[in-house]
Amino acid sequence: MRVFTVRMLTLVAVVGLTACATQAPTQEFGKEDVAQIRQLLGEFVAGYNARDVAKMGTLFSANCALMPPNRSTLRGVDVVKGYFEGRWKDDGATNLAVEPLTIEGHGPLGFVTGTFSLELKGPDGTGTGRDRGKVMWIVHKYSEQWKFEWQMMSSDLPPTVPAAPPDAKSGAAPAKK
Repeated sequence: MRVFTVRMLTLVAVVGLTACATQAPTQEFGKEDVAQIRQLLGEFVAGYNARDVAKMGTLFSANCALMPPNRSTLRGVDVVKGYFEGRWKDDGATNLAVEPLTIEGHGPLGFVTGTFSLELKGPDGTGTGRDRGKVMWIVHKYSEQWKFEWQMMSSDLPPTVPAAPPDAKSGAAPAKK
């Protein structure tokens, strides 16, 4: 019985080691990956500033998530594309600039941290306002192509308080107490 147990344990160990030895090695994250992620960031900025929603959709993975400030998490390419369309139409967002500070990774996963700045409509809906803040992306390499998987951003500026909604009867803003 003892000989049988030793033989079985030896067989399990040999099969386990053989299985480990035949697995494809994980490709290391290197300079080429950093260059490709920098290119992805450049395409993101160019697509954003061109207001090219189709281009923006090609930069995100199918199961992407976006975590914008003061909003719930948005999931999926179509929802993310809708977010960007709203930023351009409703907020007048333009002239995005991104400065990556860190690009690192391991295998098919990477992350980018950096800063952003952009122009927005002023608080009264006209003119130009500015925003600046921090951004973090988690990127994933699919079939030799890097895509945004997660994006989280936050402004360095205090939030603006929206104007009070008009009074339903008179159309005027409610009186302050």
